[in-house]
Amino acid sequence: MTLQLDNRLKFGVQTIHRRTEPAKGSWLPDAEEGRTMVELIDGLGYDSLWVGDHLSFAIPILDPFIQLAQAATYSPRLELGIGVYLLPLRHPGPVAKQAVTLDHLSGGRFILGVGVGGEFKTDFQVAGIDRSERGARLTEGIEVL
Repeated sequence: MTLQLDNRLKFGVQTIHRRTEPAKGSWLPDAEEGRTMVELIDGLGYDSLWVGDHLSFAIPILDPFIQLAQAATYSPRLELGIGVYLLPLRHPGPVAKQAVTLDHLSGGRFILGVGVGGEFKTDFQVAGIDRSERGARLTEGIEVL
């Protein structure tokens, strides 16, 4: 028996907004740095760009939907993904609207990866959500999506 693969292996890049020199601290890319990053990733032939999601984290993180909307304007080819979007921290209705909008505006290139989260307590504290509810909230959110 031979395993038939319909597609080639794909490679993507996950962004982290941190300077390469720890002594200089963390930073957030501005619009021009974001454009440069996307164009570099695209130009190197990667298949996708991935961003993370936190409400409160050790380093600043941009909103993933807005960051990927910007990326979509700079690359007509890259698939765009959030991995992992902390769905238990949000109401799934607006998330569904954001996901459908980004997928539409990017020409069907958006990938939404969702997860339970919880390793960073401050994410849940900022959202006013009890961490013990995260599993049930994720299940419900996926059903709504």
